[in-house]
Amino acid sequence: MKTVRHIFSLLALVLLSGSCAKVVTPTGGPRDSAPPKVLKSTPDNQSVNFGEKQIHITLDEFFTLNNPQENVMISPPLKEKPTYTVKGKTLVVKFKDTLRANTTYNMVFTNCIQDYNEGNPLSLFHYSFSTGPVIDSFMLEGTIQNASSLTPAEDLLVMLYHHDIDSLPLSALPDYVTKSQKNGSFQFRNIAPGDYKIFALKDINGNYIYDLPNEEIAYQKELVSAVPPPATDSSGNPLSADSTVAKILLHSFLSQDSFPKLMRYENPATGIYKFPFSTPVSHLEQQPLWGPADHIEVWNQGRDTLTWYLKKTDFDTLAVIFIADSHTDTVHLKPYKAKPNTGRGGSARNTLRGTFLNEGHCYQPLTLRFSYPIQPIDSFPVYIYSQRQGKNDTATVWIPLPKDTALTEIAISYPFETKKHYKVMIPDSLFFGYNGLVNDTLRTSFSYKSEKDYGNIQIHYQVGECGYPVIVQLLSGNTTLQQDILTGDATKDYNHLEPGPYKIRAILDRNGNGRWDSGDYWKGVQPETIIPFSHDINVRAFWDVEEDFKIDTSR
Repeated sequence: MKTVRHIFSLLALVLLSGSCAKVVTPTGGPRDSAPPKVLKSTPDNQSVNFGEKQIHITLDEFFTLNNPQENVMISPPLKEKPTYTVKGKTLVVKFKDTLRANTTYNMVFTNCIQDYNEGNPLSLFHYSFSTGPVIDSFMLEGTIQNASSLTPAEDLLVMLYHHDIDSLPLSALPDYVTKSQKNGSFQFRNIAPGDYKIFALKDINGNYIYDLPNEEIAYQKELVSAVPPPATDSSGNPLSADSTVAKILLHSFLSQDSFPKLMRYENPATGIYKFPFSTPVSHLEQQPLWGPADHIEVWNQGRDTLTWYLKKTDFDTLAVIFIADSHTDTVHLKPYKAKPNTGRGGSARNTLRGTFLNEGHCYQPLTLRFSYPIQPIDSFPVYIYSQRQGKNDTATVWIPLPKDTALTEIAISYPFETKKHYKVMIPDSLFFGYNGLVNDTLRTSFSYKSEKDYGNIQIHYQVGECGYPVIVQLLSGNTTLQQDILTGDATKDYNHLEPGPYKIRAILDRNGNGRWDSGDYWKGVQPETIIPFSHDINVRAFWDVEEDFKIDTSR
């Protein structure tokens, strides 16, 4: 009884002091970050004389399937895809198609199997079997890069064909198929020995056939040879450093049109329409059908994008015929529809936007850029306030304007002084866009730099005798800052560069038209080769960098 009374006393004490008690929520332990593991397969992986209609794959935990029709590759491909069913911790694959006799099949599960709670994917699982007495063991592997950006090409079907016939990717299913991974790599396992035609495809309509002009492709004219896998120990490690499999490198591209096709137009703002063409346009005729025809037009530097600035923006529909190098397209333009403004300030003011460029740059002029071409005026005032060592100065300069109907940028000429801080102001209502909008007050502030804030690069290009021009480019990010065309060895200087990383690349301009060109499978033309410099060049302030770039023009 004493024990019972003691327990009740403790309970009463806890209840009376409940306001001081702290309830701690269980943490549940560390987050599960491990993907599911395959425990067994029925029939066994690598089975021979396979005659089943189903495969059972058992995992160590409950799981879900992520789009198995897209994320499971079966090679050779089947005309009718199997079904995938989850039963507890087991995946059931049921075949609908009749399997070929004496054939090795390889199933690749890519991020398809995910654990139930956290969604951790089993990144890659191979299951192979043979309908005959022997399972093929040869392999091929490689990488696909985008031909223009040299970045990994992900999710391309990579296909092998037994016969060297160019029309096969246009008409027939491949003998083997796999898919490129996030890093662009691909691998064929359990294929028969022999030589194969290789072709890669961004298969938009899912039919394993190259039949759409906007499907990205990669190919190699020469046949590729399957090789035996490298010998490994019991842990799967290569027995020798020489037992690595030779890798194939493919470059993917969109086939280049033989004439400029008008792509889908863009309407980024009221009265602005951008018309991108598939290739540069040498001659363009325009025939308005109905709607406002009065506009200002501007071509980009590559002459593959035309921008229209309409002088009249209140219309229902505008139609125009474009005849680009004898190819005709008809386009119907709709007025711009602004997204509804849900902010607390209500609708944004409808003004002519102006922004400043090159603030503080001592080698490039301070520039005012407008969102729409402005109507010509004689000149306009700029108020400049400066400060250094407690001394303030004020100046007003009048900037004349050129008589240009497509004027969107104005250089502001003024003798700025090094290491001096400036504030620049331009009053409102000075500039009228052809769209009827007027500017707000424009302001910027900056400290003017000196030559010690910039660095220089000098590249000694070694081209040799190659019989065609070589284009060399300096890039910051994806922006080309300078381009030169070489016909032999040359030294190029890139001066007054702001600190940061820069890239150098060379383009083998085999057709000599001064630009990079994509390929054409039907004509057997590969995209022009782009060769990047071995590393980024890091520019530091008041520092010169000198490099040698030997360009392999035999590629």
